[in-house]
Amino acid sequence: MNKRYLTEMYRPVFAVICALALTACAPGGAGDGEAVDAADEMAAGDESAAVQSTVQSELLGDLANLRDKYLGLAEAMPESDYGWRPGEGVRSVSEVYMHVAAANIGLVARVMGTDPPAGVEGWYGQDAESITDKPTVVAALAASFDYIGEALEATADDAWGQGVELFGATSVRGAMTFTLAHCHEHLGQSIAYARVNGVVPPWSAGG
Repeated sequence: MNKRYLTEMYRPVFAVICALALTACAPGGAGDGEAVDAADEMAAGDESAAVQSTVQSELLGDLANLRDKYLGLAEAMPESDYGWRPGEGVRSVSEVYMHVAAANIGLVARVMGTDPPAGVEGWYGQDAESITDKPTVVAALAASFDYIGEALEATADDAWGQGVELFGATSVRGAMTFTLAHCHEHLGQSIAYARVNGVVPPWSAGG
């Protein structure tokens, strides 16, 4: 069978393949249109998420997560373990919780220039860590996170970049981020305390 015969025999097949390839590559091809539609939908979804996400919403979301974990862990820890500490000179379980509660109230009051809510005077300041009874510690933690939440919700969109002093020059956004970062730092510490004492964090799926 010679080469010329083979060429003539498969010429129609080559023509069909070329036509299909050109159709797929054409700007108006059906496949191309479906890809464009999918890309447009993804872009619209990203844009929608960006519009809904704000500094305020992101900080409030982080705060809600922290509040749930702190209160869950504080409730799960037996009061008999509230005085446990890993070593001399290191904060005990209750002292860590009250340190966090005091910082939440004190830092936000300083940054926002607002007065702490009535009835929490003993839950922040130099003597806060002397509080060791479980019901009061849990109540102080809850009140401190609620206080941060109220401050975040009251912050206008154009106020996040306003300059403030908190261990140096920063912004309202930076100060509130610092406050939540401080909570995360001691949450890790509190999780370690709980684990050492045989308490599994309530949200831990792995036990």
